[in-house]
Amino acid sequence: MDSAQSIQVVYAGKPLLSGAVAFWKVQVWDQDGKASAWSPSAQWSMGLLLGADWQARWIGRDEERIYQDPSSPYQAFRNARWIWDAPNAQTSAPAGDRYFRQTFTVPAGRKIARAIFIASGDSVADVFLNGEPIAPKSNTTLPPVVDATSLLHTGENLVAIQVAHPLPDRPAGLLATVRIEFASGEPIIVQTENRWRTASKVEAGWQKAGYLDIAWQPSVELGEYGMAPWGLVGIAAAHHLPARMLRREFTLDRKVRRATVYMAGLGLSEFYLNGAKVGDHVLSPGLTDYDKRVLYVTYDVTRQLAAGHNALGVILGNGRYYSPRSQSGTRSFGYPKLLLQLNLEYEDGTTGSIESDNTWKLTTAGPIRQNNEYDGEDYDSRNELANWAAPGFNDATWDAARLVAAPTGMLAAEMAEPLRVTDTLHPVSVKQLRPGVYIFDMGQNMVGWCRLHVSGPKGATVTLRHAETLNPDGSLYVANLRTALATDAYTLKGEGPEVWEPRFTYHGFRFVEMTGFPGEPAAAALEGRVVHDDMEQTADFTSSNTLLNQIHHNVLWGIAGNYRSIPTDCPQRDERQGWLGDRSQVSRSESYMFDVAAFYSKWTADLADSQHPDGAIPDVAPNYWPLYHDDLTWPSTFIFVPGMLYDEYGDKRMIERYYPAMRKWLDHTRSCRTTSSPKTSTPIGACRRKTPS
Repeated sequence: MDSAQSIQVVYAGKPLLSGAVAFWKVQVWDQDGKASAWSPSAQWSMGLLLGADWQARWIGRDEERIYQDPSSPYQAFRNARWIWDAPNAQTSAPAGDRYFRQTFTVPAGRKIARAIFIASGDSVADVFLNGEPIAPKSNTTLPPVVDATSLLHTGENLVAIQVAHPLPDRPAGLLATVRIEFASGEPIIVQTENRWRTASKVEAGWQKAGYLDIAWQPSVELGEYGMAPWGLVGIAAAHHLPARMLRREFTLDRKVRRATVYMAGLGLSEFYLNGAKVGDHVLSPGLTDYDKRVLYVTYDVTRQLAAGHNALGVILGNGRYYSPRSQSGTRSFGYPKLLLQLNLEYEDGTTGSIESDNTWKLTTAGPIRQNNEYDGEDYDSRNELANWAAPGFNDATWDAARLVAAPTGMLAAEMAEPLRVTDTLHPVSVKQLRPGVYIFDMGQNMVGWCRLHVSGPKGATVTLRHAETLNPDGSLYVANLRTALATDAYTLKGEGPEVWEPRFTYHGFRFVEMTGFPGEPAAAALEGRVVHDDMEQTADFTSSNTLLNQIHHNVLWGIAGNYRSIPTDCPQRDERQGWLGDRSQVSRSESYMFDVAAFYSKWTADLADSQHPDGAIPDVAPNYWPLYHDDLTWPSTFIFVPGMLYDEYGDKRMIERYYPAMRKWLDHTRSCRTTSSPKTSTPIGACRRKTPS
């Protein structure tokens, strides 16, 4: 072509078909007409362009009832009783706050390893432990799990709870539990029951030791945990689920010239062939609004195939498809599911394929007992299935995979760089906080997870909790995590040195609390695995000023840590959303440090997918939290980001592709009454929305 354009040269050759491979190389001429040498050849392959190209079926296992994670901290509610000051309060109770007290004793000579406290009040409960407020506004959906270890002492301890009940003729109740684990021996469990004392009126100091509650009445038991109208408090909303493992064997009787796998594993997936993981992607595929778009990944597996018997294997995690929370205001799309197609081109010119269907086998009894992006992953190595993805594995006890409903979103190839482990950090220190409890310092904030090195007896469980900073006493500061537990657990199989890292969760942290480690851990027991979209860093900065260098370092890590196939606001708490306002102009500054072209092209598609039919653009995209407020500043990101891609990369395709959608948003905005509240700056008027597009 005769052009001075050196980038963004669009392919103009003959139309390419599904699965085709294209090779290309470049030669350029200078101002004197002198030609360069040819560049080395490069290539790309086409995806599956038409729906008819897919012969595979969506498979998985949809649960018939709520999965009750055995490792959930809310299991501590088992055997606790809902209480109030009168019977039948679960149906209706007079308005008015109620107050509850109970004492319990921690025996002398027993060293506390960990203690948790959970309370659930209808409508909400304010909790005090030994006079200290620990859990304000604890609700009946997802009450906070409080680490109460440092607040307990030998001898008598006091729990005091105020339950707000402002409206008459509404259900009322309190459910609470304290679980105290010791360095050895059985735990102590204190739970609500009819020996708790209650009153409707109190005097100052009611929540402290020494207050005389002799005039208070015994509580009335309403029923056990799980009763209506509250159900499985905590467990239902936390939305934990074990990983699905799927497999299929097949035989090759001819030489293969080319083999390509196309796979959409929702919410997250890892692909195995003949016993080995294929690719180095993590937390794959990228996040989307699955009602609009579902990403599939492509692998060339020609070299991994063997003559004769072969086996395919896939592990499915939850991701955001099976959302990290099941509660009002959070979208969830269904149970994990798989669509996979292996296309085979033989040397004799014939073709074939292996597709996901109900001949595949599935189990949920593998080692990943639960996985949740907010709360962490529990792995029981005693459940490992050796060679499960290799030919010859006995899957007789596995179930047949079920055909399940397809997502409504269109299938699209993943075009941006995947997430990968990009670095490994080593702790700068490890300190014993108290017997059996150790705090590791990774030296800086990071995003990802830890790799554990451990040896010990079968059945021992090592627990890792993550936080960005510490309390003055050296314990983890976790208040900013809100309901996110940020906790991984590994149960040993007891067969010598064991190495493990999670697959389907991630954390933002600097400090790690380790409990349950057999013996005293060295710093080498943990490594920090850094995870983000593996985009190229295109620039750096250094100066003679140490402070400026550190600021630049912090900015660089802060930006990269929020690349999670979307630009998130935070990597640690129960949020991690693609807020538009955070990236409206910051995306441009990011382009000075990273090659964000493919990343923000993908996110522009997410913005368009989240657009409401009337033109409104949400506050977050993908709109897992369906917030439509119709102001000008945040939705304008839909204009600014494609503009950045044109200014910084000369790529006008996003503008061309989404120009009608941009016009639609502007037309909607012109027609919208958006008078803002002077107190909250929240737009009010006819255009506000609370439902997704």
